[in-house]
Amino acid sequence: MRIAFFGSPGSGKGTQAAALSTGYSLTHISTGELFRAKVLDGTRIGRRIGDTIAAGSLVDDITANYVLFKAIEGLNRFLVDGYPRNVAQAKMFDLHLDNLGTKLTCALFLDVPIEVAEERLTLRRTQRQDKVENYRRADDAPAVIHHRFDVYRKQTEPLLHYYSERIIRVDGTGSSAEVTRKIAKALQEWE
Repeated sequence: MRIAFFGSPGSGKGTQAAALSTGYSLTHISTGELFRAKVLDGTRIGRRIGDTIAAGSLVDDITANYVLFKAIEGLNRFLVDGYPRNVAQAKMFDLHLDNLGTKLTCALFLDVPIEVAEERLTLRRTQRQDKVENYRRADDAPAVIHHRFDVYRKQTEPLLHYYSERIIRVDGTGSSAEVTRKIAKALQEWE
């Protein structure tokens, strides 16, 4: 099983991806985590990725493809969280998988109203500020959040059309456990 998992910022992708990867024995590949690791490396590519993320923009396609394709090398069962972010990346991903002699099983879309997702991001920022380590993600700043949603609407939402025949659309509202159950039910036909 090979799943591309996407949704708006604050839709709960990271939380659900972790649960699904455990439940289905899939390697969870979070592009956000991969990018943050590159930023911490302090390399030129890491600095460029860091600047892009801090501005609330998407990492360029060439860099995103390179980082992801390296991460899935040798894997047959995986869940990619946060990639593709646009149709060009989706086409390159399909081509890359085709060259490896495989294909994407399905694309899972976590559907959450923008207002709910914005509330979640605001809450996440507040909870992180309350922690002792006072950890903050640069992309959780209020001005950046609004920009992230604009970018999402323009670049990521068109994936719904691109993946139309392979899409699983799941209502991402409710408790974490409820959403996990909805996803498991929706995935039954793709196993």
